[in-house]
Amino acid sequence: MFVTRPQSDYHINMKRKSTLQKWLIAVIAIIVFSPLVYWLTGIGQRAGGLSAAVVAADGTLHNSPKAEALHALVLPIRIEKLVVYPVLMFLLQFSGWAVRWRNRIERWTFRITRRENRWTRTLAAALFIAWVTVVITVIYLPFSIYGFVLRRQFGLSNQTFSAWGRDFSVGWGLGLLTNWVLYGGLFALINLSPRRWHLWAGAAFMAFAFGYILLEPVVITPLFYKITPLTDEALRHRIDTMAARAGITIDDVRVINASSKTSAVNAYFTGFGKASKIVLWDTLLKNHPPDEVDMVIAHEMGHWVHRHVLWYVLGGSSALWLGLFALRWWLNRVWRRMGWRSPGDVAAYPYLLGVVALVSALILPIANGISRAAENQADDFALKIGGKPQAAAQMFERFAVENVSMITVPEWEKIIFYTHPPLGERIRKAIGE
Repeated sequence: MFVTRPQSDYHINMKRKSTLQKWLIAVIAIIVFSPLVYWLTGIGQRAGGLSAAVVAADGTLHNSPKAEALHALVLPIRIEKLVVYPVLMFLLQFSGWAVRWRNRIERWTFRITRRENRWTRTLAAALFIAWVTVVITVIYLPFSIYGFVLRRQFGLSNQTFSAWGRDFSVGWGLGLLTNWVLYGGLFALINLSPRRWHLWAGAAFMAFAFGYILLEPVVITPLFYKITPLTDEALRHRIDTMAARAGITIDDVRVINASSKTSAVNAYFTGFGKASKIVLWDTLLKNHPPDEVDMVIAHEMGHWVHRHVLWYVLGGSSALWLGLFALRWWLNRVWRRMGWRSPGDVAAYPYLLGVVALVSALILPIANGISRAAENQADDFALKIGGKPQAAAQMFERFAVENVSMITVPEWEKIIFYTHPPLGERIRKAIGE
């Protein structure tokens, strides 16, 4: 009589990993070939012949054919990345890929350095983070290239491929450096202070956020654009007049030469206190009349007066601290089952990327709702201080044409994806409807 014995845990585990590896290959294939599917729709190829006009013959506003075509491509791309990216990260983890590559990189590092100590383990961790970053970049490279193609097709970019490649490389390097600082620092803190690392990490992330916002316009932006002080004396005088009306002093207004790369229009406010800055794209100054430029600047003043950047950092840091506390609780319970050496094992890097992506997706409606509320508040301030509602309405209409933006979108899409109110809502507010 033969007795069938149950499979060992080892063989069950290997079978599960084999299945997950097949799913990993399938997900990578989806990511790599999706841009080809979008290309084969032919929508982008027809974009040059589509109208970007948003005002109908009877004077009513509508989504332009060009904006609808771009929307038909961008929306599924957004949804796909929102769903597929965390799946990819979790599969990299659960398939055994992360642990296997951590081991390989450590063996290689120890063999090259001929020693194993704290410094060589730190080097191996940094190399592992870099390797994961390279793998993710290569997997998503077709999407990155398709993004360049898409912007060219819809007239939003005048960059050559080589110029785009240079910007892509610089951005990749900055991304890797950021990953080393944030995630490398996080793993170091977990290992140095296993019981209180979440408190130290929260403080470090807050300091990083403040530092990034202060350095971005003076260190990071100049890597991609030429940025200069505002020299238009007439505009400077109008800014001072509006600032006096608002009870503030604006010392620093910068201009970015965005026209060297795009025809799109933008402006933003950044910084805190005396380090606050209003940054204008030169496309705005070149293509819009003074009244519309004034309303844009009044909107950015609204962010300044209401201290939105400061509140974003403080609110985001508070939420992050709660998240880190939950992450500490979770890592302490799963690290053995995941095959990690400790909660601070760098092999957990893809898992953390997946958790961050998943949580970010889940809280996206809340975060974007807060952002839209701030933008509405800045719009209200601009209409009050700028006092040119018709110019504001015309400005938003121009934005829809220049940025190939939708006038109206479904409510669910606004709630999930929009950091600003749709242009149709902003126009109706400006004209008092």
